[in-house]
Amino acid sequence: MRLHQANTAFDCNNLLGEGCNWNALDNTLWWTDIEAKCVFRWDDHRKVAAVRQLPDRAAFVFPRLRGGFVLGFPKLVVISDPTFTNFTRVAEIEPHLSQTRVNDAVIDQYGGIVVGTYNQESRDPVGGVYRIAPSGKVVTLFSGVAAANGLEFSPDGEIMYFTDTAEGTIRRFALAPHLSGITEIESLAGPNVGPGSPDGATVDNEGGYWSARLRGGCVVRIDRYGRLTDRVDMPTMAPTCVALGGQHLKTLFITSRRVRQSSDELVRFPESGNLFRVEVDQPGRPPFGCRI
Repeated sequence: MRLHQANTAFDCNNLLGEGCNWNALDNTLWWTDIEAKCVFRWDDHRKVAAVRQLPDRAAFVFPRLRGGFVLGFPKLVVISDPTFTNFTRVAEIEPHLSQTRVNDAVIDQYGGIVVGTYNQESRDPVGGVYRIAPSGKVVTLFSGVAAANGLEFSPDGEIMYFTDTAEGTIRRFALAPHLSGITEIESLAGPNVGPGSPDGATVDNEGGYWSARLRGGCVVRIDRYGRLTDRVDMPTMAPTCVALGGQHLKTLFITSRRVRQSSDELVRFPESGNLFRVEVDQPGRPPFGCRI
């Protein structure tokens, strides 16, 4: 197994950094601090960051091919203008469930978004996973979810990955063309494939699945056969999400959190909440563009 060590790229002290994704349009990294109601942009070439305040918590931010952004507020997926001041509703997610909010999301190869929800009050699996088409049409993919995470697609777009952090198995679904249907197939890995619990994920161009291990202090790579090939050790116990980017898509960026970490843990790991980076051997797959 290859071993790596991540280091701080940007000392941002996020309360709950999440949803990091690499934007091929301008070669920058985007992510949110959910609890601080902020969106962040990291320019890896100039090593500078920009921060924008939002009117509500946002679990993800995706640059759109047509300009502006798509954001996931707790109950709404919205389109924003480039300055994050004007918002237009695209879809309402689980309005009948007061205890859930939008959580992990990923752009699919057709330009839509697959998004899952998180139960903020308990581990009861009352939430679900949905696909929002570029037209704005919402389709339920499956339900029975407590904490949707780890959403990603294989490089050929034929497999979707998903994990419920509350349970821990990294599941796989075979996709029909244009996501007209999904069929669950053999899981990629069980809950104990690495320390801690699976959170956000990304996939490289070889089909390797990089999983942030919340409370495990590391990120692990699992190849398409379910074998553990890499481990990235972290100066925090709470990595939350990962993205492959940089000039050759070989930089693994990792967000993290400070909330729900004990005071003793924050003393031991004062870099918790930062954006981290490490160079890896496998480049990421080219990012899909958001057409919503």
